[in-house]
Amino acid sequence: MAMVVKNNMSAINTLNVLGRNSKEFAKQLQQVSSGMKINSAADDASSYAISERMRVQIRSLDATLVNTQNGSSMMKVAEGAVSSTVDALRTFKAKAIDAANDTNTDSDRAIIQKELDQLMNQIDDNALVTFNGKYLVNGALGGNIVADQQDSIVSFMAYLDACTSGTPQELLDGAIKFGSSGMFKDEASLINSFVEAMRNSNGDLLEVCGINLKNDDTGSITGLDAGSERVKTAESVVPEEKTSYGGNTKGSSFIRGLTVNWPDDISDDMQKAIAGALDSQWLSNCMWLVDESFAINFWENGTSVKSMDVNFEDDASSNNLAYVTNYYNDGVTTKLKLTVNMHYYNNLDLTDKNGAVKDNPNQLYLDRTLAHEMTHAIMAANIKNFNELPKYVKEGMAELVHGIDDYRKVTIQSLANDPDTLKGVLENSGAPSDDSAYAAGYMVLRYMAKQAASSEPEKSAYFQIGTKASQTISIGLADMRCEALGLTKADGTAVSVATQQKATSAITVIDRAISRALKQQTIIGSIESRLEFTAANITTATENVTSAESVIRDADMAKSFTAYTKANVLMQTAQSMLGQANQNGSAVLSLLQ
Repeated sequence: MAMVVKNNMSAINTLNVLGRNSKEFAKQLQQVSSGMKINSAADDASSYAISERMRVQIRSLDATLVNTQNGSSMMKVAEGAVSSTVDALRTFKAKAIDAANDTNTDSDRAIIQKELDQLMNQIDDNALVTFNGKYLVNGALGGNIVADQQDSIVSFMAYLDACTSGTPQELLDGAIKFGSSGMFKDEASLINSFVEAMRNSNGDLLEVCGINLKNDDTGSITGLDAGSERVKTAESVVPEEKTSYGGNTKGSSFIRGLTVNWPDDISDDMQKAIAGALDSQWLSNCMWLVDESFAINFWENGTSVKSMDVNFEDDASSNNLAYVTNYYNDGVTTKLKLTVNMHYYNNLDLTDKNGAVKDNPNQLYLDRTLAHEMTHAIMAANIKNFNELPKYVKEGMAELVHGIDDYRKVTIQSLANDPDTLKGVLENSGAPSDDSAYAAGYMVLRYMAKQAASSEPEKSAYFQIGTKASQTISIGLADMRCEALGLTKADGTAVSVATQQKATSAITVIDRAISRALKQQTIIGSIESRLEFTAANITTATENVTSAESVIRDADMAKSFTAYTKANVLMQTAQSMLGQANQNGSAVLSLLQ
């Protein structure tokens, strides 16, 4: 090997080795001190990117866990408010049952009413509960809640009853949206959905509408086919207790909040018998049935007219078995007149409490005809612009009271088999001269009720419970105030037990309020249950992602210490050898001596 002094290659080589050893030592020192084998993208670019994505996922999962826990806390607050309302309604019903018992005087009922008024104030207070300043069950986070099929129709009617402004179309669209808990936004969407469902099912009325044409139930909204507990037959749907054709027919009578004015002179024996039955049972029972079906009556504060004239005529040219004429001014009814067409009912079997016609078993019982017409009378007295509603709505609502599965069976089945004709009738129900509008209205309202029965309140609040934008839980918390529960009305009318009749009607209203509150409680409970599972799933996901990220990034400390020790020794050795290599040039000096 030549002896040179300009380039000390041994020192240069040793210096390079020292540099590499120093870098390795620094790397191992960083791993040991940080506990991670990847501290920057330079260590392992692909693994570093994967690890960073996992870290983002972990942070996101931690945030969603907090969201889930906060959501669960919010639901617990809402559940507490609704539970308190259910407790109040439980006491409410007990008091109403007590008031309905005729062992009480009206003075006793007035005392009970004071207790009920306080309970209603408490229910409204419960609805003002907040979470983080956000109202939960006053309607801010959802719309109406429908407990069952009948409740859908009650809600539909309540909206029509409450609204006093807007165009007739806006009124109807709002009522449909409210009665269906937002499932159908307006009349057009309801009709289109109904017709399409009938088309796709090949006219299966039972599947689409819940209408059963093969049993004894008439299809009344309060009957078995609509989800109630009792079969309502042609004979039982209007609940007469006995045959009575001998009521008052002079002057006027006061029946369930309505003053009924009788004709001045009734000479015909059959007319006298019918008037007597109207006074003794029929009108009272028909109005009770309408109230049970729709929670609407002549007792309301907002009722525009509380009297009705009774008239008899014999008109063979008319298809009307009976009809109610309502006189109105600026959309508000000012006078009512009930006309019975004696051409169809001049031969009643006076031993039959339902008003059957002798030798004509196919003729609709007079009590059912009256129930139909009294629905019109009560709606006209309470709903502004009643006459502007489509014919299928007015007649369909009246048919729902007593049911028409039996009487209009052929028309119903015919429309079910012909969706195009069905749609045409609904879109222009004033045109047909036959009973198509009656049947179509009944069918589409039963469809809305059936669909809405399984619905939830409109969803207007969301819990972000996942790391993706679409991973949310949407919730709707219905209005739990007295008006929304049906205990009070927009015109100030409140559930009353002032008389035995009012107390009996109040029981039905309270049952409906309890059903709504319990359904809301069930919905809240199901959300709470889901949030518990969600929290558990997020916790598990966080654990698994953290474990995966650890495998990629965390250092094996035993291995790292071994590598560190090795790098340290090599670096010190290289330093020592560099010193030795730097002494090589001094050997040349010996040649100069």
